[in-house]
Order: sequence, then C-alpha cells, then structure tokens
Amino acid sequence: MYQSLDKKAIFQGGEEHEIAGTSFVAQCNFEQAVGKKYVRVVSCNTTALCRLLHSIDEEFGISKANVVIARRAADPDESSKGPIDAVVLDPVSIPSHHGPDVNTVLPNFPVISMAMKIPTTHMHLHSLIVSVKGDSASEDKVLDRLVTTPRMMLVSSKKDGIKSTGNVMDMAREMGRPRNDVFEAVVWKDSIKVIGKEIYLFMAVHQEAIVTPENVDAIRAMLNMAERSSSMNMTNKTLGIAS
Repeated sequence: MYQSLDKKAIFQGGEEHEIAGTSFVAQCNFEQAVGKKYVRVVSCNTTALCRLLHSIDEEFGISKANVVIARRAADPDESSKGPIDAVVLDPVSIPSHHGPDVNTVLPNFPVISMAMKIPTTHMHLHSLIVSVKGDSASEDKVLDRLVTTPRMMLVSSKKDGIKSTGNVMDMAREMGRPRNDVFEAVVWKDSIKVIGKEIYLFMAVHQEAIVTPENVDAIRAMLNMAERSSSMNMTNKTLGIAS
C-alpha cells in the first residue's frame, strides 16, 4: 500500500527487519535513517537493550551479552488474556528473537536472549550479563556511564524504595507522567555488579511508552529535519525526558 502511493512509512518492531532494511534506535544509528523511505523502529525490549548495550560497548567494548527477559503476559487493556497461573516459556527454543533483533542495530557482538511470559501487565524485566573486553569496568564506572546515557533512568531500591516494576509505575505517576509513561529504560543502581570482565544488572522496560521517542526521531531522520542530537533533545524536552 505504501509503495503504491509512494509514501514513506515507519514499521514497528513486530515486523521483520527485511521489510524496511533499516532498524532504528535513535542514539545508536540515527544517521542510517536519514532520508530513508522505509524505517523499522524496533520493539520495546530491543530498544531498551540497544540503548544500554550501545552505551556500555562505547565505553568498555562488549565481547558478548546474555539476557533473560521476563515479559508481561498482556497489555493493561487485554483483560481477556488473563489471569493465568503460569510462567510461559516464550519461546522454549533459544535464543528468543530479541538478541538477533538487537544485532540488526548493533551487529558487532553476539547477544544471546531467553524469554518467558509472566502474569503481569506492568512492564518487562531484563536480567543481563554483559561480558566486556578489557579490565577497566567497575561498578562506579558503569554507573557513571549509565547516568549520562540518553533515555536511561537510574533508580535505587534502597534510597528510592523502588523494588518492583509496580514501584516504577507508581514513580511515573508521582512524576506527573501522562498515562504513567516511562519513556526511559530503567536500571537499578544497586543491581549493578562487576565480577571480572562481566557486568550484571536488572533493567525494566515500559512496553507502552519506550518506543514513542524513537518514532518521533525516526520521522525527523527520514524527512531530514534535524541531526541526531538536536532531534533527541527536542523529543526529550517535549516528552519530559531528563536526558
């Protein structure tokens, strides 16, 4: 339909990479989408992983990343899907689609992913083990890096009382975010652990909101309206994203 009308189009993460040929996360590969006719904004989980892994790779160099994703079973308005007293492997086979999907944006290191559905509607939760190339990583350095990474939010279970994805949604409500939107990928500061060349951490992903800024930036890139930093700054300011 879009081809027959000669219209530009943005596809979403449920589509295959091949439909557009360019998979997009603003801070990772904005320039690849400049002037393109078709772009695919990757899924919520892939967007969060790309933001995090791109930042760690730039600072420390990644040799491999492993992630286990506990996925929400349904969106809040899909009451017909639950409740279900089960954890569903999604899929049973390994890897899940998330790791290969990250590699459509960040192709330079392997990402092995496993996923399961859990009976909640709030958010996804990622458990990550990231292997880096050198010995320079430390907990303080990783924290300092992520604090300055665009569209990441750092929280603490001890200082902020944020111990669950439900707490994250409550925090967004207290911040006055419309619909409790959390546009950022949320990392627990006190989950960050470095053992040898491996970085461990937990990250939460609000599936309803995280790709919203990416779609806005993809429009600007495709129409050549702004360069990366200007576009991201405008989007962040409009949506109330801190960085």
